[in-house]
Amino acid sequence: MSRNDGTARTPRRRRPPQKKLEQIKLSFVRTTFPALGALSVTLASRWAERLFRTPPRSARTPAEKRVLDGGERFCFPFRGRRISAWRWGTGERPVLLVHGWGGHAGRLSKFVEPLLAAGFSAVAIDAPAHGDSSGRQTGLPQIARCLLAAEEHAGPFEAAIGHSAGGAACVLAIREGLAVRRAVLLAPTTNPEEFSGRFARALRIPPAVREKMKERLDVHHGWRWPDLRLVACVPDRPVPLLIFHDERDHCVPLRDGETIVRVWRGATIVRTRGLGHHRILRDAAVVACAVAFVTAAAEGAARASA
Repeated sequence: MSRNDGTARTPRRRRPPQKKLEQIKLSFVRTTFPALGALSVTLASRWAERLFRTPPRSARTPAEKRVLDGGERFCFPFRGRRISAWRWGTGERPVLLVHGWGGHAGRLSKFVEPLLAAGFSAVAIDAPAHGDSSGRQTGLPQIARCLLAAEEHAGPFEAAIGHSAGGAACVLAIREGLAVRRAVLLAPTTNPEEFSGRFARALRIPPAVREKMKERLDVHHGWRWPDLRLVACVPDRPVPLLIFHDERDHCVPLRDGETIVRVWRGATIVRTRGLGHHRILRDAAVVACAVAFVTAAAEGAARASA
């Protein structure tokens, strides 16, 4: 190609799309882990642990940003980190909204307006190493402890609504003392140890490296893997629980939600179809049912008080 003056035009180098870059990174990691594991299990396990604790970053959609901009932003400290949070409404009993792994506070923004209309306020946080909160690495135990810190700064909470790993964090926090009257879990994951296996297979991490990685994570978190299984986290006090899970969820299988229902007294599951792992957060029927469930708890508490 040439310009009108006869000089040659240097073609622009197109920047590879984000998806292509991610594919290149994945290919590099999957090629490197077997070789590094053969050279040094310790070095490979350190790298694997770091990757396992590093959540992906996701951008806020324009709709999510509008909802966040309409809330009151505040921050609170958590173990040397700064946690970003948002508050909507003036209701006395706020509802805590907890996003999943790699998400952010805006992910459950569809719940805000219905909660306000029902007389509640709402609080959403960016979990450690997510969104605008500080840090690069985190894990499920840290997120659960962060929810307890959120309770100190913005609670007590009427209920907690959590998605995926955020739902698991809610259950761990309830076991550790998060005082909510009810909880709603959307596509909850129940066994982080099983997820570590999928993680290892996806990155072609050798079995010896994966086991060493799990040992390092045990030490780092201060919790053993069996303690993170939700079937072992049923609280002593009864907390009514409502679960929504799609039959074709390819990220967290339906059996995870069904497992919780079998062991949690007072738990109910609603099986959806065609919403997958993420659209379930935006479905009007799911949102309305969840808010009605939380409202029933508040009304019951008011009658008991009267």
